[in-house]
Amino acid sequence: MATGTKAIFIIGAKRTPFCSYGGPLRELPASHVFAAAAKEAISSANVDPSLIDNTIVGNINFLSQCDGGKTPRYCGIYSGVPISSPALGVSKACGTGLQVIINSALDILIGTSKITLTGGTDLMSSLPILVRNVRFGTALGTSYLLEDHIQKQIPDSFTGLTMQKMVEDLAKKYGITREDVDEFAVQSHLRRKAAEESKAFEQELASITVTLKKKHVVVDRDQPSQQSVKTEDLRQLPALLEGGEVLTSGNVSAPADGAAALLIAHEEAVRSHNLRPLARLAAWTCVGVDPKDAGLGGAQAVKKLLEEQKLRADDVDLFEINENFASQALIAAKELKVDRSRINVNGGALALGDPISATGARMATHLVHELRRRNLKRGIAASSCGGGQGVAILLEKI
Repeated sequence: MATGTKAIFIIGAKRTPFCSYGGPLRELPASHVFAAAAKEAISSANVDPSLIDNTIVGNINFLSQCDGGKTPRYCGIYSGVPISSPALGVSKACGTGLQVIINSALDILIGTSKITLTGGTDLMSSLPILVRNVRFGTALGTSYLLEDHIQKQIPDSFTGLTMQKMVEDLAKKYGITREDVDEFAVQSHLRRKAAEESKAFEQELASITVTLKKKHVVVDRDQPSQQSVKTEDLRQLPALLEGGEVLTSGNVSAPADGAAALLIAHEEAVRSHNLRPLARLAAWTCVGVDPKDAGLGGAQAVKKLLEEQKLRADDVDLFEINENFASQALIAAKELKVDRSRINVNGGALALGDPISATGARMATHLVHELRRRNLKRGIAASSCGGGQGVAILLEKI
């Protein structure tokens, strides 16, 4: 189903810097990182926090946080949202940061909220090391094996394949080569670097203060794991899979820490409180695809969204396609017949890193500001989701 509306606006959109795994944000609770972005979004929108009716936050890796499943609730409270306003946590794999925007819009459409604080937050640095099969005892002499939750590739229960294997197979099916994905990865890094130098991220970034070695440090710019990448460096990397040809550590996104926050408002609230919309949430869609072809979900969601809105891909000025895997962004470009010059114009997860729950919200936040910066009309943010789903939203500059 694709849904369109004329009544819902984004009035604030900010994100923290995205920092590398083990970087300066690693000691913070995810709710505090979200609040740093949310307070700036609220302030920039000139909204009294007491007017916020609801908080909806994506946080997939909640077991890694000190607040556990309560993280979304404290995201709201630490951001200044009234204690009387409820909160909801959302998990939809890589589509989480976009799904929260849709959930917020639905709450507004049915009348349970006039203004909602939404977004996503993940600190991949705080993911636990696991020990399995010891809760009820083990045989004498059995070793306890520590498992890295980030690096361990666990077969999907439906397909029997790991995520990496499914991505590799889909890339080969679409004729995506190692050279293609490496080139795309290099371009993502170059675009991010150029955007930072031209201050393209200035309007969306919210700084955050951390304590490192007993000193207060202000983090006010992205700190990815790699500042630059060269083609010749990527060529030297081994394949991630035995017998693999496409995936390497250089053309898949790296884990990262960060958050993004948006304020969504009904047109009635915009009028009555004299608020300034930044963009209109024009439409959205969610689809399902075969789980083994999960990387097609984002493109299929965009296709359905365009069809329902009677638009062509050429009618959309900018696309933000989740590039957690370079091959999936390239497949989306092929499927949609969109020139790569309109996709992830300032880089994406390959260059910035991927705090999974926050990435979709970052893409939406970036679109809001980039449409205005370039004086363009329409933008689509989309993501495939593990398990065979896709989600896409359509934004229009006000």
